[in-house]
Parts: sequence; C-alpha cells; structure tokens
Amino acid sequence: MHRFVLLPVLAFAAVLTIVTTAQADVIVSRPSDASSQVVVRTKPPTVVVVRQRAVPPAPVVKEAPPKDRERKIGLHFDVAGTFGPSVRMGGFNGALRFRPATHFGIDLGSGYFAGHDYDGDFRTEVPVTMNFLFFVNPKSKVQFYVLLGPGLSFGKKETFTEVRKMTHAGGQAGLGLEFRLAPGFALNTDVRGVLRHRIDNDPRPEFIDGPRSSDTSGGALVTFGGTFYF
Repeated sequence: MHRFVLLPVLAFAAVLTIVTTAQADVIVSRPSDASSQVVVRTKPPTVVVVRQRAVPPAPVVKEAPPKDRERKIGLHFDVAGTFGPSVRMGGFNGALRFRPATHFGIDLGSGYFAGHDYDGDFRTEVPVTMNFLFFVNPKSKVQFYVLLGPGLSFGKKETFTEVRKMTHAGGQAGLGLEFRLAPGFALNTDVRGVLRHRIDNDPRPEFIDGPRSSDTSGGALVTFGGTFYF
C-alpha cells in the first residue's frame, strides 16, 4: 500500500522540478554601438553568447569620368593684317588643321588680302600656305607654338596704266599662343615674318626705287582667330 502512495508523490516531485526549471527567466541584452554581441542569460546562471557578424555594405563603384577623345582635325579661321610706313593690307585666312600628335600640327590653308603696297598701288593677294606648328606645352590651357612653312601667293597690282598679275614663292615663320577654351574650341593669335620672291615670267622688276630694283619682299603679319576641333 505504501508503494502505491510513494510512486505518485515521486512522479509529482519530478514534474514540479522540470516545470520550475523550464520557467527560468530569459534576459536578452541587445548590442551597443561598440559591440556586435547578443547575450542571453538564463536561470540557473548559464550564459550563452551569440556573435553577430555585421554585413558590410556593398562597395560603391565610382565610374571613371569618360576620357575626352583625342581631336586630330580642326578648322582654323583668322583675320590678319600687315601695317607699316608704306604698306597697309588686311584680310583673312582659313585652314584645315591636322593634329597627328599632341606636339605637332599641320595647317593647309588659303586666304584673301587687299590694300596698298610699297609703291602706294592697290593690290590683292591670295596666299596658299602649308604651315607646320610645334606646340611646346600641348596639355596646358594656354599653349605656346612655333610656326614654320612654305607658301605661294597670287597677286594682282593695279596701277594707272595696267593691271599686273604676279606670282610669289616664299615662306613664313612665327610664334603664337593658343587658348584652349574647350576641348573643341580654341582662340589663336600669332606674329609671323614673311619673306618671298616673285617667280612669274614678267621680266620687269616688281619694285623700283631710283637706281635700285627688287623682286623680293618681306614683312610682318599679325593674326587673331579661332580653331574648331573635331
């Protein structure tokens, strides 16, 4: 009889112990800004530490700015003039410019000039030139260049008695500045020295000054213009 009474008591005590253990307090401590841990505390004092690994944000890939394409072809225009005690002529030039290298350029151009020459006669000139340009600092906004090249000029001189046509061959050399305002546009200015000789078949000299005569002429030319690069 005592056995039957003792067994239920033991069973009730075991169940009560399990229930008491299962009802232990659970405290969760959230991580602070300086910690990446979650701490779980239970009774009886058992500590379980759960580490959390922060997931780093995906790296932001910045695209490199597009590289400006190299512009090797341009159109150049300028106004120019030569002024002296006896010569006053002005006009304009246009040229197709090639930039095969950053330090080097070629201008193939022509123009038109009109005014009064050394003898005071009215004349017009149509030059045809090929100029080589050597850029000293092609990566700068303000670029220095040296200009050198050959050329031909077809002129017409009007006197009181006739209209005389002339052909000259020669060359020019000078120094200039290019202000690169944008990748596709620049302002240009330069000073050029011109030297040429008459090569047509007319046996008469071009210039006569008393006993002296000459078919060679020269002067200085000042230009100001712009270049569109493509």
